[in-house]
Amino acid sequence: MVRFRQALVVGITVVLIASCSGDEDADEDALTSTTAAAAITTLGETSAADSESGGGESTTSTTTTTTEAPELGFPEYSIISREVSDNGDIVVVLLDRETYESLSDIDVHNVMSDLVEQFAPVYEAHIVETQAAADALFVEEPSDDERTALDNGYIARLEEGFRIVYVGPLSDSGVAILGS
Repeated sequence: MVRFRQALVVGITVVLIASCSGDEDADEDALTSTTAAAAITTLGETSAADSESGGGESTTSTTTTTTEAPELGFPEYSIISREVSDNGDIVVVLLDRETYESLSDIDVHNVMSDLVEQFAPVYEAHIVETQAAADALFVEEPSDDERTALDNGYIARLEEGFRIVYVGPLSDSGVAILGS
C-alpha cells in the first residue's frame, strides 16, 4: 500500500511538471487556429437468410467505419487592418471560411475574446467573412453591392473594448458583453 501511494505521488508530480513546462514565448501571429482531432467509429450489422438451404440459416457481418471528427476550435482569422487610436486599436478581422462549416454567436464571441487577449489593446473590432464586406465597412454612402456585401458578410463589431454587437446574419443574437 505504501508503494502504491509513493507511485501515485510520483505520477502526479510528473504530470504537474509536464503540464507546467509550456512555451511562454509564443509568437503573436495574426493567424490563429486550434486543432482537436479524434476518431469516430460506427458499427453496422447486416443479416441475410440463406434461401437455398431452406433451413432458415442466416449470416451476419459487422462493418467498422472510422472517420475523423471535425475540429472543435473556433474559426481561424486574420487581422487585415489595424489603426492605432488613443483609446485602443481599431481592427478589422477576416474569418477564414475554410475553417468552419457554420458560424454561431458563440464562435464569434470566442474569436473576439481571443482577439482582445492576443492582440491588445483593442477598443473597436469588426469581424467580416468576405473581403468585399471589409472593403465596404467604412464607406460613408455604400452602393447597393456594398450594402449586400455588408448584409451577407459583416458578422459582428466590438464597441468600447467589451460590447459585442452581432450584425448581418447573426443580428438575431443581439448584444453580448465580452468576459461574460
